Amino acid sequence: MTAGQISGSRTPPPERQQELWNTVFGDDYQAMGEPESLDNPGKPLWIYALAGSVAIALVGAVLWAFLAGPLASNTPSATNTAAAKPSTSASAAPTKAASSIPRLPRWSGKAAPVTGVVANPSAGITIPRLGGTWQQDQRATVKTTYGFDTRQYVITGTNSSAQILTGPLPAKLASAFTSEDDLEPVIKQVVLNARKRFFPEGNTVKKIAQQPIKVGQSSGRVIAYALTSGTEKATIVTAAINTGKDVPAIVYMSIPSTSKQLLPDVNTVIKQIKVTPTS
Repeated sequence: MTAGQISGSRTPPPERQQELWNTVFGDDYQAMGEPESLDNPGKPLWIYALAGSVAIALVGAVLWAFLAGPLASNTPSATNTAAAKPSTSASAAPTKAASSIPRLPRWSGKAAPVTGVVANPSAGITIPRLGGTWQQDQRATVKTTYGFDTRQYVITGTNSSAQILTGPLPAKLASAFTSEDDLEPVIKQVVLNARKRFFPEGNTVKKIAQQPIKVGQSSGRVIAYALTSGTEKATIVTAAINTGKDVPAIVYMSIPSTSKQLLPDVNTVIKQIKVTPTS
């Protein structure tokens, strides 16, 4: 059989064509384009497509669970940590400001001798009577001039002196006393009154020390201020003591900066305040 005989103009029937092909290519040859037998079908394409979709969905679900879902890490990011962490600077400021005021210092130097006591029955206290350059003011005008019952003083200049005043809280300042547990408003009013009465106008003060004190069974408080005016400077130390009376007892002391050698006497007075029994 020649090629001309196979490709002649007359097309043989299909059975003859298959016989011719088998003769040329062999009996096991499967014609191109002939569908596979349905008795042993291959996997349809939609199964592969479905499997691929399911795999993609599973991968997406796992990624979501670990990145944003219930399996996500509980460790906050740096940004979230910074945002969630409260700022400490603003809240620490008040605490630092309150704790920066120290207790009353122990001033160095030689203190004046103690020569006795100065009793103040109306205030319910006694304080030490100081010797050395200190003097007791015996004038009858002490109360009207200074607003307190007793006065010790040292003349330190032409128009200045160190002084120690004691007495009950003056009546005009009594409204400042609202609680035995908070005596600072009382002390502030006493110091404000002294600034107006004993020092030049335009003076300013700065708190330099404060602490609670205990006098026997009585509670009290002491505050020290640095005063500055156009012509002078001074240290003011004021104590308020609960004595069981209607108003606290007051011990007011002022020492000009030109007489700093008298500052140790402040420690002597504060340490030796005593509350007298009420009648």
